[in-house]
Amino acid sequence: MMIRNRYDLKDFEINASVKSAYNHNANQFGSYKTVMPLKENSENDTDYLKSTPTYNDEIFDVLPDVLRQGTEAFTDIRERDVFLTGAIAILSGCLPNVSGEYSRETVYPNLFAFIIAPAASGKGALKFAKKLGDKHQDFLMETNKAAQQQYDSEVADFKALQRDRKKGETVDTEEPEKPPFKVAFIPANSSYAKILQHIQQNEGTGIICETEADSMGNVLKHEWGGYSDMLRKAFHHETISLSRKTNDEYISIKEPKISIALSGTPGQVSNLISSAEDGLFSRFIFYAFKVEQLWRDVSPYGNTINLNDHFNALSEHTFQMIQFFEQSPTDIILSPDQWQALNNVGQKWLTEITLFTSDEAGSVAKRLGIILYRLAMIFTALRKFENGEATREVMCTDEDFEIALNIANTFIEHSKLMFNNLPKQETQLPFKGANKQEFFQALPKEFKREEAIQIGIKYNLKPRTIDNFLKKLFEKSLLNKPVYGTYSKS
Repeated sequence: MMIRNRYDLKDFEINASVKSAYNHNANQFGSYKTVMPLKENSENDTDYLKSTPTYNDEIFDVLPDVLRQGTEAFTDIRERDVFLTGAIAILSGCLPNVSGEYSRETVYPNLFAFIIAPAASGKGALKFAKKLGDKHQDFLMETNKAAQQQYDSEVADFKALQRDRKKGETVDTEEPEKPPFKVAFIPANSSYAKILQHIQQNEGTGIICETEADSMGNVLKHEWGGYSDMLRKAFHHETISLSRKTNDEYISIKEPKISIALSGTPGQVSNLISSAEDGLFSRFIFYAFKVEQLWRDVSPYGNTINLNDHFNALSEHTFQMIQFFEQSPTDIILSPDQWQALNNVGQKWLTEITLFTSDEAGSVAKRLGIILYRLAMIFTALRKFENGEATREVMCTDEDFEIALNIANTFIEHSKLMFNNLPKQETQLPFKGANKQEFFQALPKEFKREEAIQIGIKYNLKPRTIDNFLKKLFEKSLLNKPVYGTYSKS
């Protein structure tokens, strides 16, 4: 009625406009009510971003060379971790012809990583991780330029032949085919069709790396750029395709191999991943943190390593590695003991995350299993290049498997934090921890129900919630009942 009174529109015009608006924006339904700025922490709030786990110091001395030398450039622990997280994702897209088998399917090393921190916290170290692929990008650009020049010359010759041929004479020479334009890095602010075209011309591969997550998040909001489904499929190397009316064009890419490395602020997350239930969430490895704002020594005397020179050299190392694997197909193998360890830790992750976090978070644990395997693939492939091995089948060492496991155990803690704080409720509180897990850790070795109820008050847990939780813990064999009314931890 309000529209009719204000605008001279017929009913069918109003209905058509409303329907069009709904159809083109249905994917944003409910998104704005959940995207609320984080409140400032009060004195009683715990800032969980400041206490997220870092990688164990012990792994850095035994990392493959390119990662070890890269992390040595950073004295700040968070910057070191940011670089390692980003570098693993970048290098996962720099290993052509490296494959393995997981859950009876052929898989490749590609990973999706998302680094989250407030502004000026050190997440900018991702740009140095991206530098690892710069030499390869430059090489491809030079190759594209030479190929285009050759193509232009051949087209000129072809047109000259067509122009000079006599009437009725046929020319056997076929029109030159335009060469593919290959890139190492695919811009995130591209349309669905353009990204698919890049992947096709790259023969199914590509790396998306952005230091501002909004470059991708803003594009995903639009119909022309909504490629979230493409990323979800690409993570598992499922076929992605596109059909368009123009020239009856049909693009289909089998076994896409896409790697992603992003960084952004907490407020940028929801633009990319709308909720904890979004399937894209469990496909990412997260590293979230916050640091105290401190001035650092910016003089040449604070740290003698010139970061540009340092990472230019490592970029050359990465370029040589890519060329090595283009000529050396590689199958990564785990030992039976390593597979057993992977299965055991996967079950542990699944039990704990469904019990202490949410049943819906089970997908995080399940996908972390393949992420752990891909980490092992990456480290094993890097060792093969370092050692100059020629064999196709390469066994992951126990040391590299332990490094991968150590890193994966850090990732799951960050994923739990993100799951607990992604938009899915009416209000968005300051980053909070996992109450049930903290409650369980606070319980003494042996206790009565009444004690548990009192401890639960601190974690805002109601008596009924505690009773149900204690029942689940007992069913999962994490609690025993040695005496009626008394619980003990297993």
